[in-house]
Amino acid sequence: MDPDSRRKLNLQGVLKYAVENTPTNSCDSPQNQQFESDSERNLFLQKALKAMTTDVTKDLKTALAILDSNSTDLDEKIESLEIIRDQIDDIDLANSFVKLGGTHTLLRFIKESDNKMKSLAISIVAEMAQNNPFCQDTFLKENYLPYLVAYMKNADNNIAKRSIYAVSSLIRNFNPGLNQFIRINGINTLLSCLRSTENDVYIKAAFLIGSLSLAEKSIREVFVKQHTVPVLLENLKFINEFDAKQETTLFALSALSVDCKWSLPLEKRLQSEAILKEIKTKNVSLDTCQDIVNSATNILE
Repeated sequence: MDPDSRRKLNLQGVLKYAVENTPTNSCDSPQNQQFESDSERNLFLQKALKAMTTDVTKDLKTALAILDSNSTDLDEKIESLEIIRDQIDDIDLANSFVKLGGTHTLLRFIKESDNKMKSLAISIVAEMAQNNPFCQDTFLKENYLPYLVAYMKNADNNIAKRSIYAVSSLIRNFNPGLNQFIRINGINTLLSCLRSTENDVYIKAAFLIGSLSLAEKSIREVFVKQHTVPVLLENLKFINEFDAKQETTLFALSALSVDCKWSLPLEKRLQSEAILKEIKTKNVSLDTCQDIVNSATNILE
């Protein structure tokens, strides 16, 4: 993406923040003149933001035209996907992109494109769906989830980890998405990601397991019954400094320990308790390891 486009996006964010945080006019205020000035400034900022949003929408239309054209080459299509990805985290723009028919184009690249374009398209889905029920519902109706769940096991690390992120965006805090995820055997696919030798894939899978377990007791019980705990415990090792994989492992185990009993062989239980106690004792004074220590404490309790 060119520098001018990046500056434009940054400016859009600044303008949106300024509009949302500018005081409105009040006739009852003793400082009416000051608020008059604020009101004028607010109007100016709103007009500027509207113009900026219009420009970005035009960029999205142009990018879609390039993606839908048979006469554009691979590099042009990749650049267009990158432009969309860098702009689409704004909820209003994401919704506009849906109304432009962009999701039909994205699905085509997710299903048929090479790995680079597939990975970019999946990233766009992840950004659009995050905390956005309108986009979540659209992706669900257009049957994105089966493809994304299947790609969680992809041999390409980028595709796998981005698919887990996209699935997370589609099912967290969105029950229709979660229900479909369960119906298409997404839980077993997610559990298989814990066997990945790629740290990024393991971390994203463990985090999603922990997040879903905290939110839904019924899901937590399914994970426990599916022997998720022993797999996570295989990755539990003593650390005396911050480690992202260990933090996420402990987060998932802590979530699975809430109102759930684990059926573990005595030797494994004692071994795990010893590691947890050592993690707690050796890291309690480290500011960077407080979440790790808290999770270990929760599990032990």
